Amino acid sequence: MTPERWRQVTDLFHAALQHAPDAREGFVRQAAGIDLELEREVLSLLSSHDKNEGYLERPAWEAATELQHDPEPLGHTIGKYRVVREVARGGMGIVYRATDEVLGRSVALKALPAEYAHDKVRRERLVREAKLSAQLNHRAIATVYELVENDEQLFMASEFVQGITLRRELADGPLPSGHLLGTLLEIAGALAAAHSLNIIHRDLKPENIMRREDGQIKVLDFGLARTVSSSDLAPSSHLTELGTIAGTPGYMAPEVLDKRPADARSDIFVFGLVAWELATGRHPLGASANTQMARLLDMAAGTEPVVPGPLPVAGLERVLRRCLARAPDDRYQSAEALVNDLRSLQRTSEPMSSIPVPSREPRLWWWQFHQATTAAVVASTPVWSWIAREWISRPRGAWIFFAILSVATAAVILRLNMLFTSRVQPQMLAEHHGRLSTWLPWTEGALALLLLWSAALISDRHEAWAALLIGLAVLIGASLAVIEPATNRGAGLAH
Repeated sequence: MTPERWRQVTDLFHAALQHAPDAREGFVRQAAGIDLELEREVLSLLSSHDKNEGYLERPAWEAATELQHDPEPLGHTIGKYRVVREVARGGMGIVYRATDEVLGRSVALKALPAEYAHDKVRRERLVREAKLSAQLNHRAIATVYELVENDEQLFMASEFVQGITLRRELADGPLPSGHLLGTLLEIAGALAAAHSLNIIHRDLKPENIMRREDGQIKVLDFGLARTVSSSDLAPSSHLTELGTIAGTPGYMAPEVLDKRPADARSDIFVFGLVAWELATGRHPLGASANTQMARLLDMAAGTEPVVPGPLPVAGLERVLRRCLARAPDDRYQSAEALVNDLRSLQRTSEPMSSIPVPSREPRLWWWQFHQATTAAVVASTPVWSWIAREWISRPRGAWIFFAILSVATAAVILRLNMLFTSRVQPQMLAEHHGRLSTWLPWTEGALALLLLWSAALISDRHEAWAALLIGLAVLIGASLAVIEPATNRGAGLAH
């Protein structure tokens, strides 16, 4: 196996380890595509990993004794920087915390792993990251200070960000509504600053965005960034290996998966994915990497995405759905335009409490009104059935009443539960609706049939009551068949 092929195998292997064990095989098959040999090699490594209880989860340079080990720079001085400790390690780089002994400030030193230290492509990529990042001057972008060479190894010195990643924040649930727009504005502002210099990020994701201890957002890791032509958005430089796709599975624009040139609008699409995840706590294209990749591939083939709403901030859904448009021409054409719309939302937003409140857009209000009204109508049916039972022979009348009471109670509980979720935890509404709404046709359909049966049994003696029961049955049936689907579509719960 050539060194290039081994790097390709290990890169895909470590990417697969970022996913849940039951999703890894599907992710590898999707990522490998028609390269069956690559798929076989990576699946073999994953099988060994499972058998050896994580032995292979360590980077390859730790797992194989025959590979070169990293030089240990801790306590050493690299240029004017004294290395304090290692803070992060991955397949593509190692980050150390160091002290600038001249200015007395903490910095982050990023270096290539030892086996890549003399790899021309990866050295050029680190140099490019340093050069591109050094051009950027924005409060939401980590500042790059310089590039240092020490014993033929390159180190990029940059601002040390003390805080946590947004991925870590998401472990505690979606961002509070009161902080969401401010966070999204900082991220979009960072992209706008980069795009103004014709630099696109290409690897935006929650792991690459940190919140400093004082709350300031910092966008990190321009390792996959590149410049684009300002005139036609065509690539002006490439350092992506042949046959590979730059980016992280689940956080790529469909045109990138289709191996078309990425541009600023590709970053805007991924911003939409990240923003939706920050608002709801869930990736908009599905929970698993398998599902996300499948939907992105469908989009690349021409299918519009199905993204359930609503979002907890009024108007935000409209902005993010535009970001997530399949065709780049249908998205925001610049990050600056996106920033302007987010600022407009922030100006018009009412102060938020610590508990997320539902969107007050008319379509969600109409859905909530429908749930409340239907629940009230259904709740009244046991009353009419109780009266009608006296005119039906015993014990049939009693049994019909008990049946109506049971299914009506179940239907009311389902509707009120969804209504409660929409008001208290709207970011969970789509998932909750998906689980509960499938039971409504059965419960309310059975209720309508029982009402019609009751009407038939008393129609020869009590025509007015029979008409009332028939009217209720028709109203419930029409609600299920016509009004329910329309309000669901209006609330973004169905398409």
